[in-house]
Amino acid sequence: MQSDNRMSTREAILGYRMGTELSAIASFGGVNGAECRLVQLSLEHLTLHLTAGAELRPGQRASVVLGPGEWWTTSLQAEVTDVSRVGPEASPELRLRFVAPPLDAGRRIVSALELLRDNGHLLTPEARPVWREVIHRQDRILRICEALVARGTRGVARLADGSRVEVRAAHFDKYEGVLGWRADGPLPAQPFSMEAFGYSSVQYFAVDKAWYEGGMWMMPLPVELTRYRHRWLRRANTATECCLSFEHPLWPQVRVRRQLLDVSYEGLSFLTEPGEDLLYPGMRVPTMEVEMPGRAPVKLFAEVRNISSQSKGRRCGMWLAPLDVREEQGWRELVDEQIHPRTRVAGDWNAGVWELFERSGYFRLSGKEPTKFAAFKAQFEETHEKLQRHPRLGYRVVRPMPGGVEGTASVLRPYEHTLFAHQLARQQPPGPEGRGATAREALRDIYLRTLEPSQLDPGVKWYLAYCEANVRWIRLINFDFASWYEDTGQAAVMPFRFMEGKTDWEWPAIPEHLELEAPTPEELSQLFSHLEKTRPLAYREALDLVPERFDLGTTRARWDTAKLTREREVLVARAGGKALAVAILETAEPGLNLFHVLDGVRIIPLQDEALPEVQEAMLALLSRASRWYQARGRSVFVHYVEARVEDYARRAQLTDLGEGKVWIISRSLLPEFLEHLCEASTPRAE
Repeated sequence: MQSDNRMSTREAILGYRMGTELSAIASFGGVNGAECRLVQLSLEHLTLHLTAGAELRPGQRASVVLGPGEWWTTSLQAEVTDVSRVGPEASPELRLRFVAPPLDAGRRIVSALELLRDNGHLLTPEARPVWREVIHRQDRILRICEALVARGTRGVARLADGSRVEVRAAHFDKYEGVLGWRADGPLPAQPFSMEAFGYSSVQYFAVDKAWYEGGMWMMPLPVELTRYRHRWLRRANTATECCLSFEHPLWPQVRVRRQLLDVSYEGLSFLTEPGEDLLYPGMRVPTMEVEMPGRAPVKLFAEVRNISSQSKGRRCGMWLAPLDVREEQGWRELVDEQIHPRTRVAGDWNAGVWELFERSGYFRLSGKEPTKFAAFKAQFEETHEKLQRHPRLGYRVVRPMPGGVEGTASVLRPYEHTLFAHQLARQQPPGPEGRGATAREALRDIYLRTLEPSQLDPGVKWYLAYCEANVRWIRLINFDFASWYEDTGQAAVMPFRFMEGKTDWEWPAIPEHLELEAPTPEELSQLFSHLEKTRPLAYREALDLVPERFDLGTTRARWDTAKLTREREVLVARAGGKALAVAILETAEPGLNLFHVLDGVRIIPLQDEALPEVQEAMLALLSRASRWYQARGRSVFVHYVEARVEDYARRAQLTDLGEGKVWIISRSLLPEFLEHLCEASTPRAE
């Protein structure tokens, strides 16, 4: 399947399509040449449209002269690979492959193509966005525009005649409602359009009014923005010098060696010299090496996707695929170091993270007593050493600082398709440099390193976190974003109360008239039906509260391989044969989370929760849950209280750890979330 996908993508981009009438002469089997129109051209193929019908077939040999009287008259040998007709009377369109073209002919073709490019005769392939969004909310537009200026974002003013002027965002005043840009050139005639290049997408808006003031182009803040995103993974400029090298697939005597401009997990770009490197869209490189100082070269399959003009020269963009698992790991580490230079995943950070938790106040969250955590330190360290060997199950990100750790976050796969983010903490670095550090920048680095690598895993479909409800950063970054997309079913923010129970407490006796047993198939169907009516799709899918994944079978097997525990058990409370409530009990390896958020019970009432008998059933399920956790060596467990009537929880004397919210977004929204993160965390412009 991978080979087929490569071929179909390659055929769509192979070479350059002509934007003007250019001729060629093609001869077949010694017959006098027929004049054709040149449609598409690369160094290994060409497409011709015949001006007259002909009996042609794949495999037939041809001799082609490109542009007689215009460029040169050298005859090139080719072979027909495909013959297509729109209708029975239409002239055929031929695809041909050059047969062993000489190097000097290749250089002449490149020279001709570059001349055509400079004169605007090559058609630029249409870049189809993978995401388009129209934004009207003024609070979002203000946040985006402020971030554009704070970063000095590069942009383009594009006129109706196709001409363009490069600009940089330079001024933002939300009170005056004005946005300003610096440019090397006079203010263009209005109207025109503005395009600004964000984290991973392009922001577009129309300008009907503009004026020159203070050395800048000034214009009103837009009332509507359209965002276009053209790739799934962002590219970032290389932080250290990296080089690529490969032998040209058509002429091995040509060896290309260039310094990288930017990288992503699936691509890179560099400045190319067309007459020397002889590259073209669709060209495949079976083996390319990328070198970084201090690392072994990484071997990759590469495919040229585009060649574009920039002020500094021609830029070549490539799509990449590591040759094997070992090279995949090497490439991942190289890219991590380039696009996330201030964070780390590998290494022994247990001591530094524990000290961070102590100093940052993390151990005081939810009214906790810091000394109580000491009993879990050994479990915490042992469990994270196991995770180091199984990064697909989870990993921890740290942002180091001199003498310790400034910030950290962790992720786990507790459900089949869900990445769970937890244990986010940050402290102010000591010393003069630390006083200038901003929490926003540190937390942004941690978020990016935590979430971006998961884009490579197609098994991750949801992102989940249990968040404190009243932390300003979380409201700004997580809750605001999810609220914008809740109506699509791809995001959810749900309130709950986070409560903690002790297994050694003297729990109330379970009434004799209540049965607490595993649910019957009919009761499970009743549960799923109730969840569909009362919980959003994102919630049910992310937490595996759906029939096909309810037993956590695949997840448990994955965790068993790493010698980590993961369990789910379900109990129903019924009276007189009627199911009143269901408890979903879950646990995970001790030490994974110091607040025991994965040792939690979720209780779903199946009848009116305000009824005394339902509250009694819910209390009985909590009592039975305490025994279940105690049998697994847990001294405490948590309860996610989602019910409106909490009388049963008060009677159980659970410790209230505070108001929380379940935050969920889908994989399809992650690039947009990361864009929002970068906008919202950009320090304000002075």
